[in-house]
Amino acid sequence: MLVVGDFPPRTFTGISMVNALVKGMLEAKGKIVVAIDESAWRLKGLGRIFHYFSRYVDVARPLVSCRVEILYTNIPLSRFGLLRLILLCFFARIISWKTTFYGHIHRGDIRSFFTSSHVNRFLLKLSLSFFNRIIVLSKQFADEVKAINSNQVFILPNTSLLEGYRKGRQYQYNRSFLCVSNIIRSKGIGELVEAFSSPELTDFKLAIVGNIYENDFYRELVDVATPNVEFHLSKSREVVAEMMSAYGCLVLPSWNEGQPLVILEAMSLGIPVIATRVGDIPDMLGEDYAFLFNPREPNMLLKTILNFDEVPGKDEIGKVLLNRYMANYSQDVFKRNIYELFKVR
Repeated sequence: MLVVGDFPPRTFTGISMVNALVKGMLEAKGKIVVAIDESAWRLKGLGRIFHYFSRYVDVARPLVSCRVEILYTNIPLSRFGLLRLILLCFFARIISWKTTFYGHIHRGDIRSFFTSSHVNRFLLKLSLSFFNRIIVLSKQFADEVKAINSNQVFILPNTSLLEGYRKGRQYQYNRSFLCVSNIIRSKGIGELVEAFSSPELTDFKLAIVGNIYENDFYRELVDVATPNVEFHLSKSREVVAEMMSAYGCLVLPSWNEGQPLVILEAMSLGIPVIATRVGDIPDMLGEDYAFLFNPREPNMLLKTILNFDEVPGKDEIGKVLLNRYMANYSQDVFKRNIYELFKVR
């Protein structure tokens, strides 16, 4: 099997960590897995283009030298990403036409991307046509893909790498909030920093943990951040786990998400969540979950934080989320899905 995509430690995102999980679980079952790490987020312009084309050579080698049963890769939702995916699939098909192609869509804006322009519609339709099986995060996204492409669709919910980490620890709310996110404007961190600049949150604490993907945006944040906001950059997953266990609530203000791994990590630790009403988040937390807000609305975010601060029984909120996680997103559930998807006994 050939896995093509981003991997840790060069890239820490939900996509890269799921790629690593898939690789590790299949290897544990005795499968031979070749991983091609495409990580290129530090590169720009021609350097990024050259990097991706050099990865095509790496992909071609195992396809030529041995029989690859499955090529598994991620399907991006950007024009540049789809163009390079089309080239990759085209050449891989020529080299090894018997290989089965699995494409994994981790995004939650499938329909909006597809309907936004004729170019997007063409590129996504063409990209999906190369794949024998398309993997999505939830039934909602499965229905959206089926409306575009008739190929077989498989639902594979994400899971948490921190499951069981906090076992036995007592939850305590202390007006401290954590945002685990790479520093990108579309993650809504600007609105989050703006909300915490309100005098009403002077006694509240916010820690933002992640890697800098947009340097100019990070400098903007540092310039306007108030003393109650701290940045913790490039921390290991062990440090993130410790911080998540110590804080009273996770905040995710993203403009767009699929099924965020970081929310599942908080749920698996029994930690309450405040998040935007986007992608699969309402279904993850429950449609009646009280602490969802609209993206790009810092005033609504502020009100949601204040409402959370006043509500009693925060430990019970965490317990409900933990039970919801164990029933739908646990590592056991993920393993069963992986074994079914790749026909592993």
